[in-house]
Amino acid sequence: MKLFECIIDDGKQVFKTTTAAKSKKELLSVYGDNGSFEKITDITKEYPISISHLEDTLRNAQYGNAEIALITALLEEHMKPLQ
Repeated sequence: MKLFECIIDDGKQVFKTTTAAKSKKELLSVYGDNGSFEKITDITKEYPISISHLEDTLRNAQYGNAEIALITALLEEHMKPLQ
């Protein structure tokens, strides 16, 4: 999954938003009918995800060990192709 910063003209206003998608192609496929994408920038590397920070946050939110293990394992598996 990648993180994209998009500047979009919807015909009434121009705005900037951030959204996640597997690729720029998928982003345009899913959201392309919502206006004209004036600029799309991949900002994935600007927002590194820390598994240990996620574990701490989930623990502080009273998640159990099993839930924390599952969520962090899913994230780790998903992040492998990006490394």
